[in-house]
Amino acid sequence: GTKDRMRAREIYEEGLQIPPLKLYRAGVPNEDLFAMIAENVRTSTQVLGDIQALVAANALGAQRLVAFLEEYGLDDVEALATVIQGRAERAMREAIAAVPDGDYHSVAENIAFGQRQRFPIRITVAGDRVSVDHAGAPAQLPRGGLNCTMRFTEAETFYPLKCLLTPGIRASAGCYRAFTVTAPEGSILNCIRPASVGLRHLTGWYIIGNVFQAMAQALPDRVRAFTGLPTIVAFYGTNPETGRVYGDHIFLGGGQGGGMDADGKSAMLFPTSAANGSIEVFESRVPVIVEAKAYVPDSGGAGQGRGGLGQAIRFRRWKRDGGQTLVNINPEGVGVVTSGLFGGLAGGMVRAARLAPDGTGVTEEYHEGTLQTLTAPEDILEVRVGGGAGFGDPLQRPLALVARDVVDGYVSRSAAERDYGCVFDAAGGLDVVASERRRTLPGGAVAAD
Repeated sequence: GTKDRMRAREIYEEGLQIPPLKLYRAGVPNEDLFAMIAENVRTSTQVLGDIQALVAANALGAQRLVAFLEEYGLDDVEALATVIQGRAERAMREAIAAVPDGDYHSVAENIAFGQRQRFPIRITVAGDRVSVDHAGAPAQLPRGGLNCTMRFTEAETFYPLKCLLTPGIRASAGCYRAFTVTAPEGSILNCIRPASVGLRHLTGWYIIGNVFQAMAQALPDRVRAFTGLPTIVAFYGTNPETGRVYGDHIFLGGGQGGGMDADGKSAMLFPTSAANGSIEVFESRVPVIVEAKAYVPDSGGAGQGRGGLGQAIRFRRWKRDGGQTLVNINPEGVGVVTSGLFGGLAGGMVRAARLAPDGTGVTEEYHEGTLQTLTAPEDILEVRVGGGAGFGDPLQRPLALVARDVVDGYVSRSAAERDYGCVFDAAGGLDVVASERRRTLPGGAVAAD
């Protein structure tokens, strides 16, 4: 689980490493490999089913590739791949050439094991090439799995640049030939084997936001302010009535950062490609009740383009039956405040906590990965993920949009007064004239406080 990986000092402590091995030889399954995998996962039926689904999808893809080659009279795809990659490379280089040459800088921060870390980045645009330097990255950590390999750092750097520069071109190797990425050897972004790396994605997510912040200086109309990072809550245990082992999870997405052209989307799973099934199916497999799963009001950073809202989930054991459910929580971003762009404000904060039995107060907060146990209905846990940061001056946001957000419950009246310079009449309606006048006062949104 996450808690175990956070204690790991070397990759050998993070689990069994499986080198490239054949699942099938000439259509015959490698039963030894399947048996080894089954013995090392909690829900073997589900995992092996997933693997077989991947095998079936691969087989269907192979059939369609052969049919494609036969239809067009091709012996292989080498010539076609060369053309596709060449076109992608030319499109990327043309997009880079349209960006003003120069050095673009940003610094991201996170907190690891109670220590605040800084991640400087310098992006150099020169002609039709981009080089990214992560010089100044923290030294690799002696434990915890947050270290990144250089290949992983390259991928996490390529991805946001691809999104910004050629979002309409399908990804291929040609897209990335114009990029170079460097990071100091022995740093958290270029660790030396056998450093633990099992939670490297938690570090990599900050690279993506950092690239966007740096490129805001060159491409303000394309970037987004910082997006609230996702959290996974994993549940596992044994059902005392059936003896069946269960393991399941729920993903929580944060609010997308605001942009020049639009507000951020709420509860968005970015930058992962994960998705959730229905809560009803989850509750049928795990003896847990999800009491609430909702947007968090005021969690979207104020701005001309408002950040999307984060969300909260609250859950408990559904009955006291002598069993227990272990809950793995790793709330990324607790205590981290990420400013918005061009005057936008930060998004709402991350929180993980155990609540009082009546759900009205917090009895304990968790600042890093934690493994908690639920044994009875009065054991209640809540996890909140952050909202997106705002983009642009909040006082430039049209009052009609602020009023709509208040009606929808996304923004409270007090936040509208504090951040957007709004004035409400005795009936609770927006006083447009008074609000416009207040916005012109020195201090704008806080002038009347």
